[in-house]
Amino acid sequence: MATTISGRCMFVWRLAPILKTELGIAGMVAKAKAAGLSGVWIKIADGAKAYENIRDETAIRTFMEVRDALKNEGISVWGWQVPYGGTVANATAEAECVAKLADTLKLDGVLMDAEGGTGYFTGGSAVAEAYAARLADHLSQTKRGLAICGNDIPANFPKYPFSTFVGHAQMNAPQVYYGGSPSVANRLDRAIAANESFDTPLVPVGAAWIGDGGGCATASACAERAREFIRLVVQHRFAGYSFWHWQGAPSAFWEVLIDTPPVTT
Repeated sequence: MATTISGRCMFVWRLAPILKTELGIAGMVAKAKAAGLSGVWIKIADGAKAYENIRDETAIRTFMEVRDALKNEGISVWGWQVPYGGTVANATAEAECVAKLADTLKLDGVLMDAEGGTGYFTGGSAVAEAYAARLADHLSQTKRGLAICGNDIPANFPKYPFSTFVGHAQMNAPQVYYGGSPSVANRLDRAIAANESFDTPLVPVGAAWIGDGGGCATASACAERAREFIRLVVQHRFAGYSFWHWQGAPSAFWEVLIDTPPVTT
């Protein structure tokens, strides 16, 4: 099992539309291989509820078939969950949910998509500790990895207990959504500086969609900024990096991945 993150990875939000677009599991795996992916990160839960990718027995069976096909090609499969906290009881239930799913789905690891801001995690450090400590303990016992994927500049959210989450994670995957930034380097440098006080290794997440909230303005901008992002993360010698997200990525972006080796300089 890959308990740490390395190489080029990709987030999956909704699995069914991807399988439809890629003409099935074989097509999805072929694209992942062509794009040089070493890991695929699939959403498995919102809070204490399983997400649509595993909402019933049919979806779970499909998920496992996708997992097996990717792993047969040496591509790790991690799951990600959005925890909301609120209370210690809620946070504990969320940790128990994703811990159980990690076992059932035989995942290599879990990403805590724990973010600050409206509609995301609430409850402070005690609630975050109840969630992250319980999840970290279970995953450690089952030899699975744990990463935090949150805001790239945590200080922008004063009530966000980021230090608690990152303190239990093996990897820190900040969302470096550079689409609206002056340059990729500008945003990445800010993210590096904002996380330099934490010892957890960085695995930056770039923008692979067109739209607001950090996405790129056009397909060509998405492609060119992805190329620059890859160059920079390799230059900084990060162990790995990822992009958000498969379904939203334009074809020009995928062409960059196919044409650019994961560790090119």
